[in-house]
Amino acid sequence: MLTSPSARTLFIGVVVSVCVSIATGQGIGDRNRPQGLSNYRITGKVILPDGTPGKNITVNIVGTETPASTVRTNSDGTFEFSGLGNGNYTVSIRAAGFRPESESISMEGSAAGQSYPVVFYLKVAASANPLMKDVPKDALSKYEKGMEKATKEDWKGATTDFESAIAAYPNFAAAYYEKGASQLKTNDWDGALESFVKAIQLRPEYVEAKYGYAYAEFQKKNYEVAAAAFNDVLQQKKDMPEAHMNLGISLFYLKNVDGAETELKAAVGSPGGEKLPLAHLYLGQVYSQKKQNSDAIRELEKYLELLPKAPNADRIRQAIDQLKKG
Repeated sequence: MLTSPSARTLFIGVVVSVCVSIATGQGIGDRNRPQGLSNYRITGKVILPDGTPGKNITVNIVGTETPASTVRTNSDGTFEFSGLGNGNYTVSIRAAGFRPESESISMEGSAAGQSYPVVFYLKVAASANPLMKDVPKDALSKYEKGMEKATKEDWKGATTDFESAIAAYPNFAAAYYEKGASQLKTNDWDGALESFVKAIQLRPEYVEAKYGYAYAEFQKKNYEVAAAAFNDVLQQKKDMPEAHMNLGISLFYLKNVDGAETELKAAVGSPGGEKLPLAHLYLGQVYSQKKQNSDAIRELEKYLELLPKAPNADRIRQAIDQLKKG
């Protein structure tokens, strides 16, 4: 099962892996730890659009059972909030020049060691985005309305607003891209393809649109076309774990097992890629086909660690048992 990227989470940016576990040591957020609560924690990492760690960036948390607190990322872009109890939390990141990002997390009934991997994508704010140069105010206003609806996951409403922005300014490449991203969320693969192609025609080096095009073809199971498109993306942006992963999966279905292994290993080796469950799942299948049972077991166990409640969890556990039996 694949998770379609949204208009706000389609390309590279902030990777926050939310881990809920019993805390046993001091963490980055200990100075801000709410007192008198269970020892659960939320950890994460901030990666900037160029793939480098986001250093000294402010991260906020607000919870139903705890006062708001703030930490800053360290030199490798990581942060941590510890001493948290069961409840609902919102983690948010605000950085100058980028759009604000937030994620709601529920820890109700959380078990020790359970992980909640969450991916955010920090994107350049409209005011600082070169794609917004020369865009008329009327078109930009309609575009911002679409972005606001996308934030609320009103994908159809967002699509309509992006269409209005395009009508006001036909050369609005960013609006075509965001329209395509919203169409992905409603499984309108053909519509998304058309939008991404138009964005690429207007901006031939628009790598996010190229990725969107590749992903739409991937969702349509046009794996040969998707593989070529993901490869084109990676020629332009090498450290993009999602592109490596989806190229690897495409090659797996094209029965190119060696190529799939290379790309999937590149995915988990890229910044943030180690938190991509599907990369580990398909690596496990690759190693299983190659009779490398210990490697297959390791990757499948990592998949379950990241997604302990995955719909196929029982089947994966059975497969691990079989691999252990040789």
